[in-house]
Amino acid sequence: MTLREALSQVPDPRARNRRYPLWGLLALILVAFLARVDSLRGVERFARANPHLLPHLGLRNPPGHTILTLLLHRLDPKKLQEALLQVFPEVDLGGVLVVDGKHLRGSGKGKSPQVRLVEVLALHLKTTLAQARVEGREDQALLELLDRLGAEGLKGKVVVGDAGYLYPEVAGKVVEKGGHTSSS
Repeated sequence: MTLREALSQVPDPRARNRRYPLWGLLALILVAFLARVDSLRGVERFARANPHLLPHLGLRNPPGHTILTLLLHRLDPKKLQEALLQVFPEVDLGGVLVVDGKHLRGSGKGKSPQVRLVEVLALHLKTTLAQARVEGREDQALLELLDRLGAEGLKGKVVVGDAGYLYPEVAGKVVEKGGHTSSS
């Protein structure tokens, strides 16, 4: 199955007045991320800088980041995962851990400070393995989390996160514990 065929099977959550084909937008995001773009604004810049790619993705004009953001907020992630696994069946999500940060909704109102958390998620289990409140710098909270996972907690795992989590100390700790990151 081709990437276009697989992405065409993902249900389109947008209204009928669709300016861009869904499969083309998803393929553009995928291609941009493979080119080491790390944000939806970056995907927009990537599309503008590479207009020769757009016709191959069924796109006449580069989409703005707002279109991409709204699309991804409405998209069913399970359906996208199923589509991508049809094209890349050898992907083993059991070896992937995701590092993410959160601001608790509703915190920070009035005089109370906003609550920030970092967590390590296991995609295949669909659960959080470890979570910590951020008191100072996020990299320090992540290092504490990695210590809590134990020495064998990352052996053979790939740890992914957005660019904000590629701190050299964190990447070093992941490698020290037997894991891999995109920067190691």
